[in-house]
Amino acid sequence: MPKRAKTLADAGEFEFIKSIRTMMPKDGGNIIRSVGDDCLVTESFENSLLLNTIDTFVEGIHFKQGYGTLTQIGQRCMAASVSDIAAMSGNPVYSLVSLSLSPNMLYNDAINIFSGLQSTAKLYGCPIVGGETTSSAGPITITVTVIGKVERDRVILRSGAITGESIYVTGYIGDAMAGLMAFERKESGFNNLKKKFLTPLALVTLSRALNGLYHITSMIDISDGLSTDLANISYESGCGAEIYEELLPLSNDFRRISKKFDIDMTSFALSSGEDFELLFTTDDDTISDKFQLMNHRITRIGTITDSSKGIRIHCKNNNVEPVLPKGYEHFKS
Repeated sequence: MPKRAKTLADAGEFEFIKSIRTMMPKDGGNIIRSVGDDCLVTESFENSLLLNTIDTFVEGIHFKQGYGTLTQIGQRCMAASVSDIAAMSGNPVYSLVSLSLSPNMLYNDAINIFSGLQSTAKLYGCPIVGGETTSSAGPITITVTVIGKVERDRVILRSGAITGESIYVTGYIGDAMAGLMAFERKESGFNNLKKKFLTPLALVTLSRALNGLYHITSMIDISDGLSTDLANISYESGCGAEIYEELLPLSNDFRRISKKFDIDMTSFALSSGEDFELLFTTDDDTISDKFQLMNHRITRIGTITDSSKGIRIHCKNNNVEPVLPKGYEHFKS
């Protein structure tokens, strides 16, 4: 008779922590004390601002088992949190993770989730150095805190956009949600879209490069959809925006899957989140309308306007229509 697979209940919290602790960096350098005490203790950052971001990911809301591996779920959660640091032109330094898991979860499955989290954290230079574990009868819940730093004169906020400035976006928009749709509808192929959903990139290096080369006035990562995230910049900056349908960067695969299921491409692209591309504004007139930087395409999609006009889109049929924030919003049915 085959041996029953080990669960978290078999191992217990302390054995699990002991196992994942072997994946964490040892004390030394800027880390004075990580796991083993009540708090993480580090050196402070001279001449830099401290960035802190926290995200909670709940099974059934942010991810589903069966769409990729448990390791990829961990990777995706960490990249999404690091992306917040990228949006402010910061460098991630450390991360903390809280895991709420069922006692009946297989021990190796829990290890795989943490392994995905830690491998991605290390990739971006912010290894997991502490956190919390708790037993839960509910869905898998992963909470990630990322701590970063940014030079005082280089931090980019959402509130810096001014009338007349250009609006740019990196990469393609809508690919991640198109990838999720491919999974949900059991579509074969569309591997680039599925990859975008499963293993997004946090554009830390690109953000820093843009901020070094050009005068970036505001920035946000596209987590809730272009329409919602542009509205966030508009609200925080007290401005409006005009974007152009013909300028929206849509990948060929996105166009193919939208046509296959007779979905309005523009509405889908504007409302689709979790691409973690960068949406930014600039008054720098040396930037081309389309260019490549570090193998990333960057596209001008519009202009910042007076707040009285709200956010509008110039359609291909020459109509000008309001853009309402239609990205994901928690608690709203």
